[in-house]
Amino acid sequence: MNPRHAEKTRRSSRSGFRGLTSPRGERSGLLRRFSAREIWTYLTPGAIAALLFVGDLLIPRGATPAIGYCIIPVLAGSAQRPRFLLWMTVTCTILTWIGYFLEPSGAAAWMSAFDRAVITGALWLIFRLVCRRNQAILRLAHQTQILEETKRELERSNSELDTFASRVAHDIRGPLNTIGLFAHLLGDSQSPQWSIDSAGWAACIENEVNSLGSLTKGLLTYGRVGGGNLQLVPCACEAVLNSVRQKLRSLIEETGAQVTNDPLPTLSADPALIAELFQNLIENGIKYHSSEPPHIHVSATGSSEAWRFSVRDNGIGIEPIDLERIFEPFCQTGRVDSHRGVGLGLAICKRIVERHAGCIEVNSTVGLGTTFTFTIPGQMPARLL
Repeated sequence: MNPRHAEKTRRSSRSGFRGLTSPRGERSGLLRRFSAREIWTYLTPGAIAALLFVGDLLIPRGATPAIGYCIIPVLAGSAQRPRFLLWMTVTCTILTWIGYFLEPSGAAAWMSAFDRAVITGALWLIFRLVCRRNQAILRLAHQTQILEETKRELERSNSELDTFASRVAHDIRGPLNTIGLFAHLLGDSQSPQWSIDSAGWAACIENEVNSLGSLTKGLLTYGRVGGGNLQLVPCACEAVLNSVRQKLRSLIEETGAQVTNDPLPTLSADPALIAELFQNLIENGIKYHSSEPPHIHVSATGSSEAWRFSVRDNGIGIEPIDLERIFEPFCQTGRVDSHRGVGLGLAICKRIVERHAGCIEVNSTVGLGTTFTFTIPGQMPARLL
């Protein structure tokens, strides 16, 4: 059970107990929580059962009002409370046989016993059918809830897609316009300084092409991690981190960075996406380093229910004003220009974590470093598999 749901259930139970043992004024407030329809739902089966029992005691043997008990499980089932349904069925069964011993004499006793045995069997058959009906209603309600959640998720994704498309169009249009401008200048230039000017223009074109290439690569990665099925297998996070460390070996050696880690767990996840997650966070820590050599440390705590990972660096940190939007696609923070990138790395991290039914957050102090924390459950929800 989800720990938060269990805690909520415990609080609800404690509050219900306090309501039963509280003063009269507080109990009246508790009663006001039930609507007239709910009160009627609980009282009706009991009232009808009492009337049938009185009739059973007054009418001579041979006519058996106890047959009316068969409607009680149907009425009690509308409350959607299994214990109430069971209690009413047991009560009707007991009243059926009490009536056998207390009813006025009339027809043969064996006929009354046979009738009541049939009534008892019918009671419990109806009880079973009502239970199955209630279970089907609960399953239908659960499916409806999942559909509502899926609908909200689609609406959110469509909203993000609209924003995403507008930003993509803007960010791609800029480099293309610059490339076109300098290419036009290269073609029309007749200046004696043509070779000097053209070299600078060519450098600008190359920078813009590289920027466009990085943007395209980021877009492909962002789209890939947001679609397709998760390849859930036992993922040894420490082995994945070692492969990422090897992949970034040249960057680590170039910057003199250190990438350390505590023992990391093995959990059910997509290894390729976890590797992408680690790589983006580590590259982020190396890229935005301070005057000191970068040091990135990866750790994890938790249990089989959920694992909480932390990726801590000693870089330049993030301004408080940027923390709320740091995971948005194409987010460009107020860091110095030499550190500016495409703005998709952390958005990709957020999408990977959310695809694993987790959440990611950031804590940072300017000049001291940044810590990214994300959680991944031990068991994935069925609707995400």
